[in-house]
Amino acid sequence: MTKRKGQHTGMHPALEQPRYFPDLHASLCVDIRYWLAPSLPERYTISVERGLSMTDESGTTKQYRPDASIDRAESPEAPYADAIVVQPPSFSVEVLSQPQRYVAIRDEDEKLVTTLEVLSPANKTGDRYEDFRRKQERLAEKGVHLVEIDLLTKGKRRWRDERVDQADYVMTVQRAGSRLANVWAATLGEPLPAIPVPLLEPDADVPLPLEYILQEYLEKSGLGKRLG
Repeated sequence: MTKRKGQHTGMHPALEQPRYFPDLHASLCVDIRYWLAPSLPERYTISVERGLSMTDESGTTKQYRPDASIDRAESPEAPYADAIVVQPPSFSVEVLSQPQRYVAIRDEDEKLVTTLEVLSPANKTGDRYEDFRRKQERLAEKGVHLVEIDLLTKGKRRWRDERVDQADYVMTVQRAGSRLANVWAATLGEPLPAIPVPLLEPDADVPLPLEYILQEYLEKSGLGKRLG
């Protein structure tokens, strides 16, 4: 899409307000799913889910059902997909502890391959922050790629690096089995980057143009005119 004259670039600080952020969070999860779906090889499905099937220390497994699922054939072709260029990360950080609604990519056996989290305030504060960290640890141990999109300036960040603390917004990609996470840092008023979404080898990463998706949200919601 074409950015309109006077439209705000990147994340707008007003979008963090309780009045706007829940809708932004839910919409971005759905829009990310629709963007990625046409570019996924046929063996993958992609869904927006509220939780996971997790086994605790006692061996008890709790199942969570996805909100909605979509396969590659059902999605319209993503516009301009061939023209998207993924930017190199700003830097990498060591993963000291691995990392409600999120995007899940699964293979033909329903094995979870990649999760994409748009962080909410609950992911970054209090006990639910610790719950989020523990969940991410379990996912990393199971060999899942972790993509986190943090568009909130407030709250805790799990990366112990001053470069992360200095950034207004951070996007991270932690590939399965890696002790490093690549970080894309953005400041207020700066366009959000296009980041890679990893899949199973030998399938290539799929580019995710966050600025394009954000601007589409602002236009379709009418907030672009109000906040511009």
